[in-house]
This record gives sequence, C-alpha cells and structure tokens, in this order.
Amino acid sequence: MKKPNVLVAALGLSLACSFSLSAQAAELVGYAVLPADTFAEGPASGQYGGDGSKAAAPRFPSQPVQGFSAVQFGPGGSYVFMPDNGYGAKYNSPDFLLRLYTLTLTPKTAPSGAGSVKVGTFVQLRDPDKKVPFLIVNENTPERLLTGADFDIESFVPMPDGTIWIGEEFGPFLLHVSADGKVLSAPVPTPDLGAGKDPAKDLVRSPNNPSILAASPAPGAASVANLGGSRGFEGMAGNPARTRLYPLLEGTVLGDTPGTIRMYEFDPAAGKFNKIVGRYKLEAPANSIGDLAVVNDNEYLVIERDQAQGADAKLKKIYRIDLSRLDADGNFVKTEVADLLNIADPQNLAGFGPVFRFPFITIEDVLVLDASTILVANDNNYPAMGGRGADVKDPNEFLILKLDAPLTLGAGVGRK
Repeated sequence: MKKPNVLVAALGLSLACSFSLSAQAAELVGYAVLPADTFAEGPASGQYGGDGSKAAAPRFPSQPVQGFSAVQFGPGGSYVFMPDNGYGAKYNSPDFLLRLYTLTLTPKTAPSGAGSVKVGTFVQLRDPDKKVPFLIVNENTPERLLTGADFDIESFVPMPDGTIWIGEEFGPFLLHVSADGKVLSAPVPTPDLGAGKDPAKDLVRSPNNPSILAASPAPGAASVANLGGSRGFEGMAGNPARTRLYPLLEGTVLGDTPGTIRMYEFDPAAGKFNKIVGRYKLEAPANSIGDLAVVNDNEYLVIERDQAQGADAKLKKIYRIDLSRLDADGNFVKTEVADLLNIADPQNLAGFGPVFRFPFITIEDVLVLDASTILVANDNNYPAMGGRGADVKDPNEFLILKLDAPLTLGAGVGRK
C-alpha cells in the first residue's frame, strides 16, 4: 500500500486537474493537519458496536482526539475544539468521554514552511451534582463523567461569565456547564414553537430523546419523535454581546417545509427559548449544515454540505445569512462566501496543486478570525476513511482562508 501522504497527494493532484477556479474563490493562506491516530489520556475506548454489543477488548488504548464539531477562541492565541459524541451513534459511544480540547495551530503559510497542531489541555464534561434528570452511563460514579451515549454535543458558545452553553442532538437539548465542565442545571428541552403548538408542553424530540427511549414504544409502532436522529443543534452562535444565542437545527421538524431548518433565539440569562428567528433553506433536502459562526448582530456564516466525500462530493459551501432579511416564505436570504471544493492554493500549501478541495463528508467548524479571514476544519469521524482516499484514515485538517470580499464585523468579533 502507498504511504498515506503519497496517496493523498496523488489523489489531490488528480482532482485538481478536473476543476478550475471561479472568479471569486477563497484562497488558502494557512494549512495544518492533525494525524488521525492522535490520542489523549483516558480509559481505553471503542469497545462497542452500533447495536450496543460489546467486543472482547477496546479498539483503542485511550481517548482519540477527533470528531471536531465546533470551535471557539482559546487563551493565548489557541483554539478550543469540541468533539461530538465519539463514534457516530449513541450505542457505540459509551466509552467515549465528552471533552473540549485546547489546540495550538501553527499553520503552514509558505511553501517552505511546515504546519503543526499541538494538543494541549482538555475540559472533561461531568455531572457530579446530578443535574441531568435521566440515567447516564456513569450514573453511580462520584464524578459522573459524561459520554457519547449520554449526549451528542455539536456546538458551543463561551459566555462572558466563563460558563459555556452547548447545543446537542439527542434531545435536542441545550446544556449549561461551568468553565471546568460541570453541568450547572438540567438540560433545556427544545419547545416546538410551530403553528398551533403549545410551547409549554409540545417539544421537538429526536428518536434518541430520553423520554422517548424510556417510553419503550411497542415494536412496529410509529415513533412520536418529530425530528430525525442526529438532526439537533448542529450549529449555534451567540450575538457579539453574547446576550442571545442562536441554535440552528440540522434537520426539518415534522410539519415544516422539507429542506428548511429552524433557527431559534435563546435567552441565556433566563435559560429559555424566545422564538424561531427564521428558517435556513438547504440547497437540497438531503443536505446538512455543519456549523454556525457570528459575523455581526445580524449576519452569520453557515456551513452547508452534501452527504458525499472524496471525488463524489459536490457541495461543501459556506453561506452568509442575515437574520433581518427573510424571503416571502420566512427563509433567510443566503449569500455564498466560500466554495470549499474550489479553493485557490497558489502557493500549493496543502500539496494538492493550485486548486484545493476540502471533500470530507462532515465539515463542522468555522470561525471568523478577522474581516477577511476565516478558520475552517473538518470532523474526521475517526477512524473513518474516504475523504483523502479509500484506504486512508481521514485526518483533521485546518484551513485558514482569505475571503474574496471582506465581512462587516460586529464589535468584539474575531481574534482580539
């Protein structure tokens, strides 16, 4: 078998020859890679199958650093990345610990340079005060460390007081935790604020919502879930002042127009949802969103992606939406900001030629660095393959992109 870097380069160059740059392509000005096989301290993991069956031994010696689904600024020029629930499903992730990792990126910015990623400390999510009102994997342990079978965390926003709000998908819920990862209050369920609904009792619930699982519906009975599995709060951003949060679902709530997804407004001080701000219309109903990032009080960036990878990927884009601009159907007006399958790389920083493609199936991290520059990264779904070759484990890749047209930033947005 070819060495991964040789195979990746060969694949990338062959793809580059098949695509030409648009007149308004974003430019790759920084590039770094974290190898797929990167581990942090912790118990062995990966012992469970998708049906919950337990293998004789774990696949991995500790905790893999992977699956990044959200990013925010960290101290001293670092970044904080949050992995999701681990191995892609509730039942195969009870030994994957939910954490936020601090990473120091040193991107490659010149052909002669070398990019690097250093994994630093992490914050472990836990519930020692028993705020979570349903059974968790580590129910009867003192620290009650949270796992990927308890919550599927996908987005987070640090608050001015140091606490953190987290969007997740099993509920879907919003979680409020301290700076060191302790759950501060019961998870906040998502009200169904659709037409004719009573928000006091009607909720948006996925098939993995604890109340639905506890009800144990009869075999063959219709599910009472009104949101698809793994379709909860994939993206969430705060306004520049962090007085409002905007969690964005990944899937369509039953009864809404197919291919449209709700963005809510949440009041973190009151701990409650206020309203549906509007709906994001996907380019195709089968697409998904990957992340949400603040630009200013009205404008936000959204990653939208198809479900394909490698040479089959057709849509991996970043759009700008304006919360104050809705079409006649109540959907946000979208403006394309970057095509992640058509990025200019005139310096060949990534080693794939003058046109760089970012063809991973899940691209779930975007952060505004300054008016002209954004950070983008993928969720590599460790130990998945296919983004850079059929037999190459997907790494975590980090892109610094210079946009064709500058953004209008709100006060405090970007690296301070």
